[in-house]
Amino acid sequence: MKNTLIAVNVLIWLVAFSVTACAHEPAPEQDHISVVGVGEIEQEPDQAIVNVSINAKQPNLPEAKKLADDKYRRVLAVLNKLAIDEKHIKATRVSAQPEYEWSNNKQIYKGERVSRSLSITVNDLEKVSPLMQALVENGVSTIDAINTGFQDPKALQEKALAAAADDAKTKAKFLAERLGRSLGSAYLISENNNRQQPVGRPQYSMMAKSVSADQAPPPEMFGTQKVSATVNVSFNLL
Repeated sequence: MKNTLIAVNVLIWLVAFSVTACAHEPAPEQDHISVVGVGEIEQEPDQAIVNVSINAKQPNLPEAKKLADDKYRRVLAVLNKLAIDEKHIKATRVSAQPEYEWSNNKQIYKGERVSRSLSITVNDLEKVSPLMQALVENGVSTIDAINTGFQDPKALQEKALAAAADDAKTKAKFLAERLGRSLGSAYLISENNNRQQPVGRPQYSMMAKSVSADQAPPPEMFGTQKVSATVNVSFNLL
């Protein structure tokens, strides 16, 4: 009786193993085609980030800080006059340090320097040129950089992805029909790392200089920028 039970258990295990093996056995690979789709959206930027610095040097730290704070208030007043929202103004750095000068192999104390840095987001690019002129006339020491981009990059990225998907389907259909086959459904889709491609994107670094009141600032030329997307898609062939 015991031997019979063992034989039955072994038989059940063998049947279960066979079913499991069959369930996991890969099906014969179906004919397919794999392509890379590329989508690109080129558009004029609608946002600029202006990075500026305010520097003040005085014989002692309290005076240097007072001068830097005065310049800072003037800059904020300019931004308010140009209707730049407070949420688009970000203080990125505040520092204070002594200034020295080497003379006859000795460090000579020359005073204190206080610096403030601001990042200003501008959503109306027509304001950038008059903004820079007003800033250099009211306390800004350097314009460190101007970077352009988009207020809604996600929407542009989705457009680029849609274009990439359409490109992949067009390529796959063309190749399949060219080789006497019909295109089936997509069964494997993967997105590559995509990024914004600048075209004519300006970055400036300049010392602030006074501009005469009767001299209008020149318009800034921001060009266009590209947002690209790449997808890998595999389709069944019929």
